[in-house]
Amino acid sequence: MDFLGQLRLLLWKNFLLRKRQKVRLVIELIWPLFLFFILVWVRSTNQPFYKGQCHYPNKAMPSAGVLPWLQSMMCNIDNPCVNYPTPGETPGQVNNFNSSILAGMLIELQSTISNKTVLSKFRQLSNDINQLTLILQNTNPGNGRPVPLRRVLKDNETFTRYLKENLSISASDAESIMSAQIRPSKVMGLSMDDNLKDILCNGTVLEFNSTADQETFEKISCSLTPKEITETGNVFRQNVDSQKLASTFAQATNLNPAETFGLVRKTTADVLPVLQEISKLQNSMLLNAANSLDFRSDMIGSINLLLCGKEPNINSTNSRNISTSGFMANFTKNETQTNPNNNSSSDFCQTLVDTLENTPGLRYAWSTFRPLLQGKVLYTPDTVATRLIVKEANKTFNAIAMLKELAGAWETQGHKIWDFMQDGAQINSLRALLKNPAFATALNLQLGRTGWTAESLANFLYNGPPEDRPPGMPANDWRDVFNSTSKALEMLAQFIGCLDLDKFEAAPTEAILVEESLRLLKEEKFWAGIVFEDIAPEASHPPPLVKYKIRMDIDEVERTNKVKDRSWAPGARDHSYNDMRYVWGGFAYLKDMIDHGIIRTHTAKSQPLGVFVQQMPYPCYVDDGFIRGIGGMLPMFLVLAFMFTVCMTMKDLVLEKELRLKEVLRAVGVGNGPLWLARFIENFALLVVPCAIISVMVKYGKVLRYSDPSVIFVFLLVFCIATIMQCFMISVFFSKANLAAACGGLIYFVLYLPHVLAFAWRDVMAFRVKILVSLLSCVAFGYGCENFSRYEEQGIGIQWSNIASSPEEGERYSFLVSIIMMLIDSLIYWLITWYIENVFPGQFGIPKPWYFPFSASYWCGTSVTPDAGPDLLKVSGELNDYMEPAPPNMKAGVSIRNLVKIYKTGKKVAVDGLSMDFYEDQITSFLGHNGAGKRPQCLF
Repeated sequence: MDFLGQLRLLLWKNFLLRKRQKVRLVIELIWPLFLFFILVWVRSTNQPFYKGQCHYPNKAMPSAGVLPWLQSMMCNIDNPCVNYPTPGETPGQVNNFNSSILAGMLIELQSTISNKTVLSKFRQLSNDINQLTLILQNTNPGNGRPVPLRRVLKDNETFTRYLKENLSISASDAESIMSAQIRPSKVMGLSMDDNLKDILCNGTVLEFNSTADQETFEKISCSLTPKEITETGNVFRQNVDSQKLASTFAQATNLNPAETFGLVRKTTADVLPVLQEISKLQNSMLLNAANSLDFRSDMIGSINLLLCGKEPNINSTNSRNISTSGFMANFTKNETQTNPNNNSSSDFCQTLVDTLENTPGLRYAWSTFRPLLQGKVLYTPDTVATRLIVKEANKTFNAIAMLKELAGAWETQGHKIWDFMQDGAQINSLRALLKNPAFATALNLQLGRTGWTAESLANFLYNGPPEDRPPGMPANDWRDVFNSTSKALEMLAQFIGCLDLDKFEAAPTEAILVEESLRLLKEEKFWAGIVFEDIAPEASHPPPLVKYKIRMDIDEVERTNKVKDRSWAPGARDHSYNDMRYVWGGFAYLKDMIDHGIIRTHTAKSQPLGVFVQQMPYPCYVDDGFIRGIGGMLPMFLVLAFMFTVCMTMKDLVLEKELRLKEVLRAVGVGNGPLWLARFIENFALLVVPCAIISVMVKYGKVLRYSDPSVIFVFLLVFCIATIMQCFMISVFFSKANLAAACGGLIYFVLYLPHVLAFAWRDVMAFRVKILVSLLSCVAFGYGCENFSRYEEQGIGIQWSNIASSPEEGERYSFLVSIIMMLIDSLIYWLITWYIENVFPGQFGIPKPWYFPFSASYWCGTSVTPDAGPDLLKVSGELNDYMEPAPPNMKAGVSIRNLVKIYKTGKKVAVDGLSMDFYEDQITSFLGHNGAGKRPQCLF
């Protein structure tokens, strides 16, 4: 029978066996799919994250100023990402924190101080108030002539209609009230609502023509409710004509009307700019600070509002929020335990440091800023030129020291501001004027478009006890602003006192600098070391070209063993700790200070030139953590998916050998090639179905949403070929089927494990080393999975057009190389199987010499020649006596001559010198007692 005929019969036999084992067939088909069903389910619960564009706030360098620098460090420690352009990206604008309380306070202070008009108006107002007060003190308004009430009201007054319609007063009574006489000085007494009812009920305000009209008025006014009294007073003040009142007052008190009215008008005009500035304080950053800052109960939140103008969002390792309550609890506890009777600056600093180190959410921030705040900067050599540079570079910290001096000046001079606002003559005169209805009415007309009133200004200038505030008055006044400012400056002074503002220290040589740096590192007080090069010891001025190097702790800067990642993946390098070390570690800050120190030394100019660094925005992308991990997971999934098939394949192969079925088939003329090929086709056909289904599942289950499923299908088929050949290779080492199934599956999984190490070391392994380890098919398969997972992460996916290129720049190991290596592995596995099976066929085969591949007889065969030697059966007379003669006209099919079989130790002889013939067309049977050697002879 030819080769194809034998192959067809073997395939038919294998098909019948599979058909009879239906349960096993279903398991082999479903088992690989089961794990991928789990993978698809996991994928459905881990959807990709569509991340929008990222814009980052700029980072101020020390040259930009102390406040922007501190704001940049404190407010941008987590390098926040927003999906809209930040203010610092706008042309002409660099600061992102103009809305902070501290920035607003400084802007308001600068605006007020630089506005010379307001200051001059304040001085003029003080003179006007003194003159007006003097006139009022020298005048006895009680002797003035009374005038009709109608004469001090506006021409289009609505007070009469209010009396009739709202208070239900008759027309005659209303006319009697409007015709009543009133002294101008009494009009000024109707300013406060709380005593208005008493003033009206005592009958001394208005003078009527008859006693009946007087009694009617008293009856009406005393019967009004407090609400009606308040509304009546408001309507009355709104209808008072300030010009008529001033003229009437002057005439009644024998004053010069023109002079008096001019002084009142001038005072009103002068007071308006000052009161407008005071009214701004109602919505100023100082008042916001008074309302929102509470350093004792919420220090971190107050500092963030003060510096950043937002709620705290400082994260440790970019994920955990700071616990402000925990910080304050630890701070209070440490402050008490340190020294309950001592409030010195050193105790405060030690308490602050202990609290920062013991609060979990603040450890990261403190470890980042401690070298900058308390660390030293060593420099060498110590020459006149280097000291000039260092002196200029240290000016940033000199500016911080000025803040401490400002806090000290407030502490020593603040009481004068308090005394002036509490009981100053000018402020008291302002309070008196704001109570006057005529002045208040005139001022309200001027403030009509500003949204402020004389009443709100009077509330802000209130200096009485808090419990005596009139109902409805706001709870905040100028004292809250003063106290908030005092607390902020006190905390700032204590905090600055904990800083080491004399940063730079000289070292004679670089070796001594390194030795001193190591000592400071142990104390956590080392920032950096600066080594100036090519500066002569006797030089008094730096050379035109200054070269220097900055030496820092390796943990405070980024690693320099690679320029960039070998494999591109979407996402910005914006992690506050891993990617921004040159900024937060202090390298960029120190470089900016030294560079500007060198510039100022050469130019002798102090004009500030601030530097802000701006991180480039990053476009939107898809962040898929599932895809990032699938390159390492998929090889293991495939190994586990094919585990059952591998074990059963090796069991079937060894079972044929164990039951001698293979030897029987070979004895009847079946070649070795059709046997192996039939097994390969059977297992390959069995694995094609799950591979096709897996390719569809990973594509439409959105595991590999960008890749071509046909490429994945071919890739899996190649891996199946390598796996089948690997099973063939492993099976030749076993003679027991069950042992082969158990140990073979374990060996198959162990051969996958080198991929774990290869995956971990992929960035340091050379191409030739990867080719070497790819002689294990699982490693080659893992490299292929890594390639298409990288393409998938980049949103490209593996395609027929890019299988020959690697997603990693400069990498030669591509997806196509992985496929080729698996095919080479398949060939190697088959060659090993072929050689071992021939040299070590097992218990029942006939071994070939180790050099058989190089012998011509194996490839070309041997010619059969008649044996010319004597027939031992005929020559031996002894044998002829015990054996019957050969049948005539019969042809011997098998002739045995002098067959000997000795077991193991050489003591047990199973067959000893057996010689006989087996004839064609006859059935021969062996008879004999147990142990006579029948079975060994049949096997031979």
